[in-house]
Amino acid sequence: MEKLFLGIKGQLVCLDKASGDKLWATKLKSTSGVTNLLFEDDKVFAYSGGHLFCVAAKDGKVLWENKLDGLGYGPCIIASENQNASLIADQLQAQQASAATAGVIAATAGSASANGSD
Repeated sequence: MEKLFLGIKGQLVCLDKASGDKLWATKLKSTSGVTNLLFEDDKVFAYSGGHLFCVAAKDGKVLWENKLDGLGYGPCIIASENQNASLIADQLQAQQASAATAGVIAATAGSASANGSD
């Protein structure tokens, strides 16, 4: 079985890639924004709400948590010696651009509704 890991709204979710079934979900910290992930050595490292978590890939158990004191709550790029950090940075930029576009579309739609347009 191959697994797919999602970081969404402060949760780490594991799906079966073949069926799409949810295998487990772990609530991390924040319920807003992007939860960044790195999979390595049967562990998932997840950043959420200003904290870094190490989670067992097999069952979603939190193995450790680092509060990253003094570093704030902004976006975080996670990389290791085995992963290309620039790829992750590109993915984060694409997610942020998508969110900004969605905001512009929502604002435009709201303005059109207020003006009586369809």
